[in-house]
Amino acid sequence: MSDICDFEWSNNRYRHNLTISELKMGFNRNEPTDRSRALIALKELIGASRDYALKDKSCFQDDEFLFRFLYARKFNVNEAFQLIINYHAYRQRNAVLLQRLSVLDETIQIALRDGFPGVLPNRDRRGRKVLVFFTANWDYASYSLVTVYRAMLLTIEKLLEDKQNQANGFIAIVDWTNFTFRQSSNLNPKVLKLMIEGLQDCFPVRFKAIHFIGQPWYVEAALAVIRPFLKEKTRDRIKLHGSNLSTLHDCVARDILPTELGGEGPTFNPLNWYHELLESSQTVTKPAPSYCLSQPQIYTKTPAQFVPGVGEHRKGDLSPGHPSPSPSPPSSLSSSHGTEFLKAATKAAAVKIGVLTAKANDPATNTLLGVTTGAGGCDL
Repeated sequence: MSDICDFEWSNNRYRHNLTISELKMGFNRNEPTDRSRALIALKELIGASRDYALKDKSCFQDDEFLFRFLYARKFNVNEAFQLIINYHAYRQRNAVLLQRLSVLDETIQIALRDGFPGVLPNRDRRGRKVLVFFTANWDYASYSLVTVYRAMLLTIEKLLEDKQNQANGFIAIVDWTNFTFRQSSNLNPKVLKLMIEGLQDCFPVRFKAIHFIGQPWYVEAALAVIRPFLKEKTRDRIKLHGSNLSTLHDCVARDILPTELGGEGPTFNPLNWYHELLESSQTVTKPAPSYCLSQPQIYTKTPAQFVPGVGEHRKGDLSPGHPSPSPSPPSSLSSSHGTEFLKAATKAAAVKIGVLTAKANDPATNTLLGVTTGAGGCDL
């Protein structure tokens, strides 16, 4: 077998000399030249692939997106390529689960406000981002485990925009203190298996350690059920600390941990990460590519929300005896669409005023509207 690989895609012939050993052994991620060669090699494999999962090769030109997979597999090109195939196949199999993945989804917002997941502001000593879960806060009656998973994927995709997170990976701390048996009964095994499959084999994310503290016996029983689905490397990275926080502090420095975890930092506030996600969603100027998980939306108020009629309150204004209405999911409008919408709304309002004026002298209409007319005009 030749030790040189040639690749071909689209209508153009493209050749790049690449040894089999480089594909198998990987490249040095600390060398810019090696990173560039690895990226070229990965693009060649994507372009030459006839795998059905990669029928849409639109990610081919997005270097930043492809680097996520290279970092996730330590610049082993073959493994990164297989991860990309797994990623696209998983998305196709679970299209309903992943559709409209946005911070403006109401149920995702509830999960994020409860800290599912929470993100600590500081990294650990090895530069890894720390995710925290306080399971007792899970209100299973308001949102399911699927929603928690969706919020987690949204968070991970946002964090992966930072190359340091791609390179160093993540650690997770799960606090099971006060987690009830009734809550545990809502840990759907199928969803847990789906989460393991996605996070372990399909998404470009590296969990370097998963710490469990305060876990009751029924959580350990659930872990025993899902253990067969975990790779050996993943099983080795799950650390059970029970009520002994000192062993947790041996792994994660106390100065970055919140007080709830026996740390020296401030009390954990899940709204910090929630607000950061909301704010970042407003900096997006164009729709997300089809191969990305999340679909950011721009929060803009429609004219009906900020152009009140005479004697009316704007939506969201508080008035005596009138509580603020429940918020509705905001729509995504560009500036040009917003201008057109405003013109249309103004025209519609003018037509409506004309119709009402024309009907003002119609006794039948006035009766239906509850208006009585007299010599002095209209009395409401």
